[in-house]
Amino acid sequence: MKTTITFEIDTQGLDGYTDEYIAQLWHIAQANPEPWCNKEACELVGKVGTEIIRRWLTAMPPPLHHHAPGSHDRATLQEHGKWIGGVWTPNIYLKGESA
Repeated sequence: MKTTITFEIDTQGLDGYTDEYIAQLWHIAQANPEPWCNKEACELVGKVGTEIIRRWLTAMPPPLHHHAPGSHDRATLQEHGKWIGGVWTPNIYLKGESA
């Protein structure tokens, strides 16, 4: 016997779900059959994970994402070029412009 189960997850309403349901969503997001590094799958895991962390830290709320995943990479890209029309262009191709 095979059974297909589909989940619809409202990421805008994560703060309204119970802790138990959020824990289930974490496992569902990790079991997502999308290919590794799929943008939407990664965003879902990030949102559910952030909600879990937010709940754990409610007694002493720190600024979330002061150090965020990808910040170093983004800063490195900005240091060595800039985005032009949605395309990252290295400084070497900017013809004297500063990034």
